[in-house]
Amino acid sequence: MKLPAATTHLLRGKSRRLKWCTACVVTIVIIAIIAIPLAVILPRNSAAAKGLKSKILVPLYIYPEPGAWDPLYEVVTSHPNRHFIVILNPNSGPGSSSLPADQYVNQIQKLNDFPNVQSVGYVRTGYATRNISDVLGDVAVYSGWDTSANATMGSGLAVHGIFFDEAPSEYSTANAEYMLTINHAVKNSIGILGDKTIIQNPGTIPDPRLVDSTTDYSVVFEGSYKEFNERQSLLTALPLDRKRYSFVIHSIPENLSTADIKKFAAKASRKSDLLSLIDLDANFYERFSPNWSSYVDIIPS
Repeated sequence: MKLPAATTHLLRGKSRRLKWCTACVVTIVIIAIIAIPLAVILPRNSAAAKGLKSKILVPLYIYPEPGAWDPLYEVVTSHPNRHFIVILNPNSGPGSSSLPADQYVNQIQKLNDFPNVQSVGYVRTGYATRNISDVLGDVAVYSGWDTSANATMGSGLAVHGIFFDEAPSEYSTANAEYMLTINHAVKNSIGILGDKTIIQNPGTIPDPRLVDSTTDYSVVFEGSYKEFNERQSLLTALPLDRKRYSFVIHSIPENLSTADIKKFAAKASRKSDLLSLIDLDANFYERFSPNWSSYVDIIPS
């Protein structure tokens, strides 16, 4: 039966309105599906863009002549909420005497007075080829600083951990036993105070079998800004929690903007809880950059 023209026109109008409403509902649903994940994802991306709070590693291979450590004291004082781990290196290690030179004693005691500073002693392992008795002897000297200093010149000289430089990166049973033995010596040393932090520095990504639970930090990168970017894919794929890793990055180009450096530092912080960023391209552990304080500000807090 043929419907009247007016009725046909009315039905067509209802059909168009129904299709339009259906399209609106579908559009709203699609927008909701897209928008809700974005609302969840974007804040996380925004937080990640700022980086993750990191400690600051300071290789202090500078002889403490009058005023030489002042840049460190100034930055530590002006950043009371930042945590600094300072590597002490009086003589490619602690030296052969029971105590370092008087200049070191005075300055280390001053440094240890800061509650946001943790001092660790430098010990070279020669990639697990140095005589292990000599390595253990260096650990014992650092451990003895606490009791020797207390007996002669008051407290405040003790270190709170050891930085094992030139750690091996290639696995062998001998290398693993060597590093485990010297780690245990640190953890069992009465005169090494606090958490007895152990930092191993292979300078590259080591075989995972060498990174055992007694190692607090592994320096899985020590090199230039350019080299870091070349190895970034490997570094971002590191298997352990970022709190187990440290990066030491030097030779950061002068022509980078502050915004670019902040992005770089944020990216590095996502895989490293302990960072050292240096713009110097030579003698970078033996002097402070004029931009030292600025780089402390750039490391995510």
